[in-house]
Amino acid sequence: MNNRFLTSALAIATGVALAGCVATPPRAQYGYNDPYYGSSRSCATCGVIKDVERVYVNDNATTGGGAVLGAIIGGVLGSTVGGGRGRTAATVGGAVAGGFAGNAIERNSNSHGGREAWQFGIQLDDGRWATVTQWDHGNLRPGDRVMIRDNRVMLIR
Repeated sequence: MNNRFLTSALAIATGVALAGCVATPPRAQYGYNDPYYGSSRSCATCGVIKDVERVYVNDNATTGGGAVLGAIIGGVLGSTVGGGRGRTAATVGGAVAGGFAGNAIERNSNSHGGREAWQFGIQLDDGRWATVTQWDHGNLRPGDRVMIRDNRVMLIR
């Protein structure tokens, strides 16, 4: 009875801890096209979209299901080893190792092809180039005047 409670508690704790593994959205990258071109505008992140491209980003996110399933399987397999306190240690060790293995297996199975995202090449007003990758297209097209705010491309009306 005590082993089952410990195994269940450990599996739940591992699943909750690993369920928070969520990918962050892609970030904006800046680069200079002409280093001698000075900034005379008040908006340092405003410019014109020059290129829009569909890309696929591996987000490496997991749902935690693989970790939970791995912890359960590892705990059950660990409980078959030894007796007394050694069995308890084997159960805990098996659950922890199974949780890590299950999470890694889920992450690797999710990385085929990646998630669809959009990459915008933007000529900024001060001569720099910015590349922003974001999950949604936002109906933006080359030639649109935009601003980069919080690593997202926003249309200026």
